[in-house]
Amino acid sequence: MRKSLDFLYKLSGAGAALSLLVIVIILFGQVTFNIIDYVAHALFDKRFGLLIPSYAQFSGYALGLATFLSLAIALRHHSHIRVTLLEMRFKATLRRWTHTVVALLGVAIALLISYSLIELTFDSWQWNSTATGLVRLPLWIPQAGLALGSVIFSIACIDTFIEMIRYGRSDALVTIDPVDVGDSND
Repeated sequence: MRKSLDFLYKLSGAGAALSLLVIVIILFGQVTFNIIDYVAHALFDKRFGLLIPSYAQFSGYALGLATFLSLAIALRHHSHIRVTLLEMRFKATLRRWTHTVVALLGVAIALLISYSLIELTFDSWQWNSTATGLVRLPLWIPQAGLALGSVIFSIACIDTFIEMIRYGRSDALVTIDPVDVGDSND
């Protein structure tokens, strides 16, 4: 089960990386088109009007997808920003209890977000909502990616909570004391 979950998180992270690559390709393509247009206008006094239709919207959709698909792997690799100033001062038993409560709150919030995004996606599909740009993309398509990312994040939160209940610790909630890290130049 552990290998399957880790594979799911890595697959989700790979999807996030792919989404970032799509953003780079879209923006690089549009910038290239703008340069071609500028040079053509400067040299020949002619503009081609080259355009990737709805490039800003597609980049935004890809950014949302990258954000939501990266949530699970970031949680499991303890890459989320956490305020540990007080937590480092707690004794191990109190820290274990607070980590369990935080994991439970994470599950509740992740499930609420997942439910809301699934409902939004279904409503957009049911009402045939489309984007307002040049490309009238059905909104349920990018929303489904967000819902998928939030469901995978919910699974990661449940996984973390179960680890806290079963083992009293989770790799996702490791508290690293900056004093223990030391200087990287040593």
